[in-house]
Amino acid sequence: MLSLYNEKPISISINSKNKIKVEFCNIKMNLNPCQFRIFHNYLSGVSKNLNGSKSQVELLLVREELRVIISLSEFLQLCNAVQSVMAEKFGSRFQ
Repeated sequence: MLSLYNEKPISISINSKNKIKVEFCNIKMNLNPCQFRIFHNYLSGVSKNLNGSKSQVELLLVREELRVIISLSEFLQLCNAVQSVMAEKFGSRFQ
């Protein structure tokens, strides 16, 4: 397993089957590259709708309609981690 991003509380790695494992706030997701891009786009959309008065962010993870509420700080860390991996793994091809 190759670690792509590992700063507490977020870990992103890729395994030999080209699955990207994302772990944050006790959530573990195994995504193929296409799903990871969709997750990146989802986080980007959520971040565009943030305003300064929020201290928490609600994420809707599609599987079983799981709703997760994380702090704004954790959300920004997650966005940064996913953005970093997108730039490193997919380069200018993402978006």
